[in-house]
Amino acid sequence: MIVSASASARLAEILARLGAVHVAAEQPFFYTSGWASPVYVDARVLMSDVAARAEAMTLAADGIRALGRQDELNVVVGVENSGIAFAAWLAERLGLPLSYLRKRPIGWGSRAQVEGRLPQEARALLVDDVTTDGLSKIAAATALRQTGAQVEDVLVFMEFDVYPETEERFAAQGLRLHALTNWADLHAALAATGRLSAPQEEMLAAFAADPVRWSIEHGGVGA
Repeated sequence: MIVSASASARLAEILARLGAVHVAAEQPFFYTSGWASPVYVDARVLMSDVAARAEAMTLAADGIRALGRQDELNVVVGVENSGIAFAAWLAERLGLPLSYLRKRPIGWGSRAQVEGRLPQEARALLVDDVTTDGLSKIAAATALRQTGAQVEDVLVFMEFDVYPETEERFAAQGLRLHALTNWADLHAALAATGRLSAPQEEMLAAFAADPVRWSIEHGGVGA
């Protein structure tokens, strides 16, 4: 992560307070990657709370500056659709141009998937809201690289950080994943609210201990 442990816990607390975490009742959530999960995190709730989003964007901008990456980047690119608003606010904080990456190309040419103008010799920070196993973020970075842009950094507001081989996948693609919080902190913040029932606590603990097994046992994919 690109923030301190206390900052990660603080953002997790904000997300829990805003109701960003949805815990499955009878049927699990199925991600587009095929994973079955007992929890779905909707970080987009930050968009509707002015104070919360301002605090989150400050954490993100300060984290990028602390990495010493700001001077090496010349554009922020949001992933359609969840990453667009966050990318826009972050680009404003960093004083950088903004573009966004469509899920599918519209038109022709190497930049048919990009809205807005990429600078010459683009060095992009790719931004989205949440990542599970990282595969969709790697696919987005690959698509952006096809425009000729240099992409080494991916920023998300929350990473689960429980799925196997995620870090290795990013490293193999020459990518660095930066996050503001993770599932461990979010689970702790959620438990601290006192709203979890004993069966929910047991289910979430089993998921965190072995998300692959949990997914397979509930009809999802495995590693």
